[in-house]
Amino acid sequence: MNGSQRHDQGASLAWIEYTSPEGRAYYFNRDTRVTTWEKPDELKTPQERDSVWKEYSKDGRAYWYNTKTKQSTWTRPDALKPQPEAADADRPDEPNGRADVAARQPRVESPRPMPVSPARRTSARHPGSESLPAAEQRVGSDNNAVRGSRSRPPVPPSSALDTRPSGRREYRTAEEAEKVFADMLRRHNVGGDWSWEQMLRAVANDPDYRALKTLPERKDAFRRFASAAREVERETRRAEQRKQRDEFFALLDTLPISEYTRFRKVRHLAGDRAEFLAVPSDKERAQLLDAYIDEHVARLGEERRQMRSARMREATEFLGTLPVSASWEDVKERLVAQFDGQLMPILQREGVPLDTLYFFARDKDSVSDPESGLSMLDLMEVYERAISDAERREAEQHKQKRELKHRTQRQHRDAFRQLLAEHSAQFTPTTTWTEFYPQIKGDARYLAMLGQPGSSPLDLFWDQIELLSDELYHERKRLESAMREHGFGMQTDTPIDAVRAFASGHCDLPASHLDYIYEQLVIKARRRQDEEDERRQRHRRRQLEDFKYALYKLEPALAPESTWDEEKARIGRLPEFKAVGDEAACREVFDLAVERQRERAQQRLRKRRDSEPRKRSRSPVAAAAGTDKRSRRSDDPDDAADSSELEEGEMVG
Repeated sequence: MNGSQRHDQGASLAWIEYTSPEGRAYYFNRDTRVTTWEKPDELKTPQERDSVWKEYSKDGRAYWYNTKTKQSTWTRPDALKPQPEAADADRPDEPNGRADVAARQPRVESPRPMPVSPARRTSARHPGSESLPAAEQRVGSDNNAVRGSRSRPPVPPSSALDTRPSGRREYRTAEEAEKVFADMLRRHNVGGDWSWEQMLRAVANDPDYRALKTLPERKDAFRRFASAAREVERETRRAEQRKQRDEFFALLDTLPISEYTRFRKVRHLAGDRAEFLAVPSDKERAQLLDAYIDEHVARLGEERRQMRSARMREATEFLGTLPVSASWEDVKERLVAQFDGQLMPILQREGVPLDTLYFFARDKDSVSDPESGLSMLDLMEVYERAISDAERREAEQHKQKRELKHRTQRQHRDAFRQLLAEHSAQFTPTTTWTEFYPQIKGDARYLAMLGQPGSSPLDLFWDQIELLSDELYHERKRLESAMREHGFGMQTDTPIDAVRAFASGHCDLPASHLDYIYEQLVIKARRRQDEEDERRQRHRRRQLEDFKYALYKLEPALAPESTWDEEKARIGRLPEFKAVGDEAACREVFDLAVERQRERAQQRLRKRRDSEPRKRSRSPVAAAAGTDKRSRRSDDPDDAADSSELEEGEMVG
C-alpha cells in the first residue's frame, strides 16, 4: 500500500496519516494503536474545530451541512477555506506537494439532509453513523496485530469507506478527472501494449493517479487510454507504410518495368536505392511490386479495351453499309490494307519484333502498345457486326414492305365494305351474290379486291348478309313479343297494313325491313297451320285404327257375307264408332274388314283342297306320320303366333 506520513506538532505527533490503495486517507495513533477514517481533532485547524459546518460525501462528491441552520450546500463554506498564510505554511510539509489535505477529509456523521444538485437531479444518500463505530471496534480488536506490524498499521475495512477519496483535488465532472488521468499516462509514456501492473509501477507516486476516485474507474480509464494509444500506433504504422509504399512506387516508376517483370530484376536494378531499402523485407517489397503491377495492369487493361473498342468502331464505320452478299475474304483484304498500323505486330505487313513489350513508365503516353492492336478475331467480329447490320437493315426493309402491303390490302377491304354499305338498302337475308354481282362488277373498289389475299369480296358480301339476318331476326322477335303481349293474332291471311299499323304503334321498326318481317311472319303462321292440320289427321287415323281393331274383336266375329245394314245396330254401340263420328269413314273401314274376312275364308278353302290329294296318295303309315306332324305343328305356339301375326298384319295393312 502506497501512503505518505505527516507529523504535526504537540499532541498531534501521535497521529500518522496513511493512504489506502483506493486513494483514501486514514489515520493511525501510535500511542493508542487506534485506526480511524475520521480526521482526529488534534489534526484539525482551529477553523474546523470551531465551525458549525460538517463535511460529508455522496458518490465521491463532497458537500457540507450546517448543524445550526440545518442547511446543506455543495460549495465549501468560506469559514472552512484556509488562509493563504496557513496554506503556505503547510505546503512544505506535504509529501505530495499538496496543501489543505487534512482540511478536506470527509467526516462520518449521522445522516443529514443533502442539497439536490440541479445537474444530477438524484436523491442523495448520507453515510450511516453506525459505520465508523463498527470499523473502530474491528480496528480495536486488531490492536495486537497492529503492534506486531513491522511498518504500518492495518487498513480499515473497505465497507466503512466513504465513496469520495480524500486528499485529492476536486473536479467538476468525471470527464475532466479522466482527462487529467490520461495526461498523467502520457507524461509517463505509457504505451498501448502496457499491462496494468507496468503502468501502476510507473505512475503510482504521481499525484494525478488519484484524480479518479476508485480503482475500477482507473482501470476503465486505463483500458480506454490503451485502446486509443494502440489505435494511434496503428495509424502511425499505416502512415509509415503508406509513405514507404508511395516512395517505393515512385522508384518503380523510374525503372523499365512491364507487366511481366519479376522481383529479382527489380532487386538487381534498384537494390542499393534508399527507397528500396526503406521497406523492411523482401517479402514486403515483392508484395508492393505485385500491387504496383496489378494496379498498372488493371489501368492498362482498361485502356487497351477502350483503344481496341475505338479501333473496332473505326473499322466498322469504314465498312459502312456492307451488302449482305459480301464475303469474308474480300472484307479481310480491305481491313488489313486500311488498318495495317493498328493491327497486332504479327499481322502487320512491316516487320515488327514479336517480343516488343510495353513498359509502364516509358510507354504510358505512347499509342504503340502491341497488345492494344487489333487481332484477326477482332477483324472477324467487325465483319460479323457489319453483316448483322446489313441483315437487320434488309429485314427492316422487308418488314416495311409487308406492313405497307397489309395496310393497302386493309384499305381495299374497308373501301369494299363501304361499297356494300351503300347497297345495304337493297339487301335481304335471301339476297344472293348472283343477284348483287351485276351491280358492282365495274366498280374500282371491287376490282381492287380481286387477287388479294385474305377475305374475298364474296366473303365480305356473306358477312354483310349474315349481319342483316341477325338484325332482322332480333327485330322480328321484338315484334312477336309485342304481338303476344297485346293479343295480336297473326294468321296467314292477315294483311300487311294491319301488321304495319301495329308495328308503328308498338315497335318502331324500319320500313325497309317490315316487308321481309311480314313475309317471315306469314310463313311462320302457315307452318303453324300445317302442323295443326297434320296433328288432326294423325288423330283421325288413330281413331280409325282403333275402330278397325274393334271390328276384329266383335263377338260373334264378322262373317264374310256380313253387310253394313245388318251389323249397323251392333257397330253403332261401339265407343270407337262414336269417337270417329263419321259414318261414311266407318263404313269404308267396315267394308275393308269384311273383304279381309272373305279373303281369309277363301285362303283356308284353298289350303284344304290342296291337302286332300296328298292324303289319298300316301300309305297308312305315311298318312299317320303326316297326321302326327300336322298335330305337332298345330300344337306349336310359335307357329300359331306367326300365322296370327301374319294375318293380323295383313288386316292392318
